[in-house]
Amino acid sequence: MSETDELPEHATPAADTAAGRLLPLREAAARLHVSTATLRNWIRLGVLLPDRERPYRFRVEAVAAFRREKRSESGARLTSRANKSRSTVRRFRGPCREAAAVFRSLRPGLECAMYTAALKRLEAAGEIELDGIRPVCFLRESVRTVLENWRRRLRQEPGERALRFFEALPAMDGEESLGELHQALTSIGHRAVRGAYYTATGLADDALRFGAGAGRFLDPCCGSGHYLVRAASVLKLGPDRIYGIECDPVAAELARINLLLAFPFDEFTPHIFRGDALAGRILREAYGSFDLVATNPPWGAVRSGREESFALFIRQALRFLGPEGRLSFLLPEAVLNIRAHAPLRRMLFEECRIESVTLLGRCFTGVFTPVVRLDAVNAPPGDGHRFPVVHPDGARELHRQEPGCRDCAIETGISAADRALLDKIDACPHLTLAGNAEWALGIVTGDNAKLLATAPEPGAEPILRGCDIRPNRLKTPQRYLRPGKLQQAAPKRLYRTKPKLVYRFIANRPVCAVDPDGFLTLNSANLLIPHLPGWPAELAARYLNSRLAGYIFMKRFATCKVLRKDLELLPFPPLAAGEADGLMRLGEEELEERFFDKFGLAAEERALIFRVFQ
Repeated sequence: MSETDELPEHATPAADTAAGRLLPLREAAARLHVSTATLRNWIRLGVLLPDRERPYRFRVEAVAAFRREKRSESGARLTSRANKSRSTVRRFRGPCREAAAVFRSLRPGLECAMYTAALKRLEAAGEIELDGIRPVCFLRESVRTVLENWRRRLRQEPGERALRFFEALPAMDGEESLGELHQALTSIGHRAVRGAYYTATGLADDALRFGAGAGRFLDPCCGSGHYLVRAASVLKLGPDRIYGIECDPVAAELARINLLLAFPFDEFTPHIFRGDALAGRILREAYGSFDLVATNPPWGAVRSGREESFALFIRQALRFLGPEGRLSFLLPEAVLNIRAHAPLRRMLFEECRIESVTLLGRCFTGVFTPVVRLDAVNAPPGDGHRFPVVHPDGARELHRQEPGCRDCAIETGISAADRALLDKIDACPHLTLAGNAEWALGIVTGDNAKLLATAPEPGAEPILRGCDIRPNRLKTPQRYLRPGKLQQAAPKRLYRTKPKLVYRFIANRPVCAVDPDGFLTLNSANLLIPHLPGWPAELAARYLNSRLAGYIFMKRFATCKVLRKDLELLPFPPLAAGEADGLMRLGEEELEERFFDKFGLAAEERALIFRVFQ
């Protein structure tokens, strides 16, 4: 089984007779039906944490619970976007399954297939009569116009293959049937490149309710029109007040059909515009402003500079909105606190009044990324404005909207006790690595297959990878760098410095060790040379690996990447002259207690930190 396969639905292994038995890495991976490499990646990302390290051991109960959770997510894939973008696997759901095999065998083309499906949907609704797949009678002139325009734009005339596909289709009598079929017949790879995933009716309705009372509604990336159709029902809007923009020509045609079907007694031309909402003239110039812009925008593609497409859609949505207009977007949870999205958050904090952030968990099939819904008003926030973060269990946290705060991060995994503890630590005297360290990124070869050897050979030297770094110790390097031109490398003296600290780039908290030998590092392992007053390199490494530093890092930054800018903000307690020598002689538990003492942490505050690592 490959790493892109889903967790299977067959029965789980028989229960272990010894309660609490610990599984080695290979056995845990086998029970989860993934490779050991995938399981190691999950460990690094904090998706599944082992009960013990050196070597990894997992509790049977934890592995079983994790497996049940994955199965309950309708086969959500634990794969990267890059893997999805190369996929040509097609997924079929509900009533579309019967037509799937015919589609694969006949290959009528997606556009012809969806045109014939639209005919069947319209026939089921009583809008048209057919002779084969040729409309011969129309109930409404507006339906005739849309269908004839679509047929003229088809790149090939529907023929025998299209007719056979039409005959194999199930009943197309549901509001979502065209959208579901379009998603089912579109490859996962194509959808991942566009960042487009099906939005369930409940998600769309909740977003639209935020705009209750809106007079005009726009979905700037409307797909097959699901939000538009729901707007007719939830917002009670007429067709002249519902607008959509879509760059996919097939989806745009489906949106027109679906909107016509939402108003079966009206003659009208749907306001569906085919094109890119981010390019060309702004719709507002021609049609005025809108009271509500709500959508599930594309994720992933970088469209301008370093911003992802959803960030650009939010910026454009604000241009579409009038004063006090409302915005509701489904977004990846990373938008709340990842530093790359800080410019977007700062713009929202300065220009909008955030009404709520709702955590939705993993709600898209095939997407491991958790989802949030951002609801905001196009108006300044006002002094002291607070907004709730709503958790899946209904719990609410109030956050202050402060445009001047660092990164404008919205921390969601922080309780009031966590926040109080972090504030207390920040208030204590401390040092930081900012201005007190030298830094270097690991080497980027540009061609690992050519420049990295897996065994010693003449002229090649050992190079550390992230997986070679364990808390306070290094494994023997298993890769060797051959001579050659490198894509990226820091000054050689930084790699050769003895001692220096090396740390994993991909991790949810600092994982570092002292390198006394001056190894080179690959780009999964970065380095720092600390110059903190009174802090030798080994003690700095032990502090960074401590539960205290790990807790601060995870709560402050909530990321799976260990970045220099974040490490520079971690507080180090000041040490008296000669104090480091005594601390270095302590065992790990005793040293941890001394770090707690330095910040004056009470027993309940230490227990709060311990619970994070349990």
